[in-house]
Amino acid sequence: MPPRIHLLSETLANQIAAGEVIERPAAVVKELVENALDAGASRIEVELLEGGRRLVLVRDEGSGMGREDAGLSLQRHATSKLRSKDDLFAIHSYGFRGEALPSMAAVSRFTLLTCEPGALEGTRLEVEGGALVSAGSAGAPKGTTVEVRDLFWNVPARRKFLKRAATEQAQCLEAVLRLALPRHDVHFTVREGARILLQSPSGAEEAVLQARAEEALGREVRGQLIAFSGEARGIRARGLAVSPAIEYGSARNVWLFVNGRAIRDRSLTHAVLRAYGELMPHGRYPGALIFLEVPPAEVDVNVHPAKAEVRLAEPRAAWDAIYSALTPLLSRGDWLPHGVAAVDASRGYPLPPHTQRVAEALAAYGQSMPAAGEQRSPALSAEVNSVRQPDLLPRPGYFRGLRYLGQLHRTYLVCEGQRGLVLVDQHAAHERMNYQRLRQRQAQPVQPLLVPHLVQLPAAAAARVGEAAEVLRSIGVEVEAFGGNSALIKSLPRALEKLDEGALGSLLTDLAEELDAHGRGESLERLRDALFARAACHASVRAHDLLAAGEAQALLDALDDTDYGARCAHGRPVVAEWGTAEIERRFGRDYQSHSHAAPPETL
Repeated sequence: MPPRIHLLSETLANQIAAGEVIERPAAVVKELVENALDAGASRIEVELLEGGRRLVLVRDEGSGMGREDAGLSLQRHATSKLRSKDDLFAIHSYGFRGEALPSMAAVSRFTLLTCEPGALEGTRLEVEGGALVSAGSAGAPKGTTVEVRDLFWNVPARRKFLKRAATEQAQCLEAVLRLALPRHDVHFTVREGARILLQSPSGAEEAVLQARAEEALGREVRGQLIAFSGEARGIRARGLAVSPAIEYGSARNVWLFVNGRAIRDRSLTHAVLRAYGELMPHGRYPGALIFLEVPPAEVDVNVHPAKAEVRLAEPRAAWDAIYSALTPLLSRGDWLPHGVAAVDASRGYPLPPHTQRVAEALAAYGQSMPAAGEQRSPALSAEVNSVRQPDLLPRPGYFRGLRYLGQLHRTYLVCEGQRGLVLVDQHAAHERMNYQRLRQRQAQPVQPLLVPHLVQLPAAAAARVGEAAEVLRSIGVEVEAFGGNSALIKSLPRALEKLDEGALGSLLTDLAEELDAHGRGESLERLRDALFARAACHASVRAHDLLAAGEAQALLDALDDTDYGARCAHGRPVVAEWGTAEIERRFGRDYQSHSHAAPPETL
């Protein structure tokens, strides 16, 4: 019987490896830019065509390679960065496995041009689908240029999973930014054809980091970034925290780096979210650039095919370093405009809504937040869980029948109902109302703007918004690209027309995230609903916004005209009710003799 097990061909093995390492153009950009950084380049240029689908070119003026090294670089597991197994546990470079170049060459039309400093001539290698086409000498400047054309041309089953050009371009830009943020000493340029997408000169660390933070997080963070640093058990955390006055729709704007390597880590992201705590409304997220410095021997970077995750020997120390660095900074209110932290809003000083919200939240900040390493007590958790109520399904006229009493923490509308105490989440309620109005386009027609709003967006968000202009128009947001990372908003639904330019920039960034989160197979109707939900959130009053009695009553009245008013567009409860029996039980009035007589004495 012939053997059933056989060795894969080198070409097929490289194509399989490409599926792990080179899943899209952004991965090509990442690997090539990492190689350029490892080669000591101080200037790196990236050129794209069709978002990298047709071409990714990366040029550097680093150390380059000689003829023999250039040939070896296209063999799997050939690397200059490891000599022994001990080196694997003290990695100082970005790349080290030697898989990237042969994987690219196996699934593209690949050209490598390289020259060492002082050499009279360079080397040019051409590979097509893993097969060497030509190799020879060539004139070349110092450094290396790699061209990856027609990615996955010979693997159509994989090519069909690539997204449209603008989406792939956005991913490539983000890949460059993640590598550029820790490297203020390197000049980065990204082009799509003749158009410059990113031009980031090198320079002093603080100035460069501030400028690149705006590219990564959006122009609205200008003047809203606070430097921080802290340490816990030998691990240092530093970076830039975005003011809590700026909110995002997801946690993707928390960027994490370990020893200069961009990573994903839910636990470390959680440390940032806990540090911001109640300064952020429910369902909204902060932004931050977090740089962790960890002894190389205490980091295992070889746990993910694309090196997007790492394993730390002391993960709790890293968590504590982040939390302890951010918490004092945020609790002091140093990021507020001068003097705002000391303003007493009850005396009539006007504060912008976001500043007012976070300034008031500072008073309670930390009281409900465990210190680093602490956990909430089981007794407290039980008490919190005991008052959670099942969802209400309000009957017609329910909200108009409530007697409004006032606001609790400027977040909940306190009302008296027929069955007891009722709390209404003002943001969730207004969001639900706006969501329905946005969906019912006939009742809320599009409002052309007399003066279009010009907003600045992060590069990746600008690309996604430009690609989805037709979808955005279908929900009443007419947007037009305006050069660079600018967008011109020409019309809005009436529910959104009062947003200022800063809020509109945040809205478009959020909509871009929503577009990116929904796959190609998503129905247009479901995508529109998701976009409506995001837009409704931006058009709604926030937690800690002050509402006059008339405004609160108008909001309650409007809920009766809203379909399924018990939940907001994101599924959170709008209303909770505590019955008279529950209240009496808590005050010791649940005995049988008489609900208003003194309770019997106990022996």
